[in-house]
Amino acid sequence: MKNQKAQNILKKISGISLILFPLILMVAFGMHYDNLSDFFTFKLRYEPNSVQGLMSTLTGPNRDRLFTNPHMLAYFSVPFLMISGMYMGYVLFKQKPWYAIIGVLNTLVGGVYLGGVFAAWLSFAAVGNLAPDQIAGAIPALEALTEMQGPLALTTYLSALSLIGLMVLAVGLYASQIVPKWAASLIFTGNLLIMVFIDLDNWMFIGALMNLIGTLPLSLPLLFKNQPAASQLHFTQESAQELT
Repeated sequence: MKNQKAQNILKKISGISLILFPLILMVAFGMHYDNLSDFFTFKLRYEPNSVQGLMSTLTGPNRDRLFTNPHMLAYFSVPFLMISGMYMGYVLFKQKPWYAIIGVLNTLVGGVYLGGVFAAWLSFAAVGNLAPDQIAGAIPALEALTEMQGPLALTTYLSALSLIGLMVLAVGLYASQIVPKWAASLIFTGNLLIMVFIDLDNWMFIGALMNLIGTLPLSLPLLFKNQPAASQLHFTQESAQELT
């Protein structure tokens, strides 16, 4: 009885995580835009903000909306990312164990470094607390801190393993047919968009939305008892193929 109750709690946590991870990212990415016209201005290449521009953001009146709050939300999404990856690996393990192992390990290791990336950038926001006469002198220090080298560069590159892990799991889900192929394709494509168009928030918003839709066949059965369990989806599809 106790084991069953614990399993039900874990299932609910997994279902909530599958939804919250992409949903929180969508909110964080969307906070960077004042209107829809800005959102629908798509670029194919990210143009890094100058250090002076970053300093203006960190010391300006919109610091919380444009920088601190979005990065904090993304930081809070990391545990949900890791739980989502573990659950996807759990349902995949019996049929595609290597996809499950490789995908989960990459997701967990990358998630640790992803949290480090967000923590580092959030710490840079402290320069916004400087007195106005100290801001100009702090710009060289901020430039040195944010330069993509050393531990910051290594942590940033390794954080990509989190998205790669989810993509590996998506390939395994596609091959195993545990979820519909369209769902696995959306999970793969959504995380690929986020990785390819990193720091282009409208592209990443679309990627997170695709990820959210793609995980619904996994999350809904965990949250609503009248939905078929994920483990039953494979059986249902095989039966349909036999009938046809």
